[in-house]
Amino acid sequence: MSRLEQDQVGSCSFVDVLEEAVLVKRPVAIELRDGTTFIDQVTDVTTESGQDFAVFRSHARVPVKEIAAATRGEPPRRPSPPDAP
Repeated sequence: MSRLEQDQVGSCSFVDVLEEAVLVKRPVAIELRDGTTFIDQVTDVTTESGQDFAVFRSHARVPVKEIAAATRGEPPRRPSPPDAP
């Protein structure tokens, strides 16, 4: 996942990306609108009283509207090189 900015893709697409992060169970790097950043695993995306929240393993849940951007929290895994003869 490359850096994904909520204002560029829209809130519905951004929620879809967070829900996908729940399924793949990999850490994501989150940047909040106030400049705070952290890396954590999204465990759920919930809706309460019409507001979406991202639920994290080690951080407090965050209203999705307060998240500015998300990206992969670890480098993509590369296949191991074949064994040299």
